[in-house]
This record gives sequence, C-alpha cells and structure tokens, in this order.
Amino acid sequence: MATANILQVKSPQTTTHATSGIPDIRPGDLATFTLDDLGIIRDCSSACEQIFGYMQEALVGRHISMLLPQLANTELVQEGRINPHLGFLCHCACVFQARCRDGRSFTSELFINRLDTHNVVVLVRNLGISKSKGGIHAVLSQ
Repeated sequence: MATANILQVKSPQTTTHATSGIPDIRPGDLATFTLDDLGIIRDCSSACEQIFGYMQEALVGRHISMLLPQLANTELVQEGRINPHLGFLCHCACVFQARCRDGRSFTSELFINRLDTHNVVVLVRNLGISKSKGGIHAVLSQ
C-alpha cells in the first residue's frame, strides 16, 4: 500500500511563529505514516528515513510507539473515529516526544486524521526543539 506516498505534502507557505518561537516547516521536516487502527505502520514517506533514521522497510509492521513513545498505550481509534483526546491534543499543537533510531529524542507536533474505515494517517512535524526548552507536552492517559 503506497498511501503515504500518495499523500504528497507540498511545501506550505508558512511564516515563523513569532509568539511560540517554533521554526518554519522545512522540506524533510514532515514525515507521513499510514497506520492501521491498532497503530501498526502500514506505509511511510521517504522523509521518515531522514527524520527518524530508519529505512521505510524497517518501519512497516512495527507499532508507531517505537517512534512516538507517548502513543504506546493509546487507542488511536475509538468507536470508528480518532480518539477524541488525542485529536484534541493534536489540534492544540501539543508537543510529543519522538525517538530516532540512534536513541536521540526530539520534539514534534502530530496531525492525525482518519483516512478510511481501517486506516489512520499521521503527520509528524519535527520541531527540532530540545526537551529542555519546555513547551506544552501532550499527556495521554487511559
């Protein structure tokens, strides 16, 4: 399934977020994942290699919590819809910690949406901000 490659994200015309200090989106800062309802990666964009350090083939079949540990015990889909709490956190631009292959962590924003009845698309934006700089961090609880 080549869903992530079909969802080509064009370079958005953005300006610097003066109040938050969040940098502009650069090409290669946005990774796209297609997940099943349980969070298993079905497909991912080539930007995942640059951002996370994994080849695309190494990620397919693995759980998204391998890259986004805060999603380990989170249901992505509830009653056929995106988990409302997770959707709210993404909408509010809460910061999620992401983990690279080499063990380094970086802050990211998530954008999550239902693709069809059995797939979820997740965009991960690399903010490139160290954990020590703070920000609003997402807290997921069951």
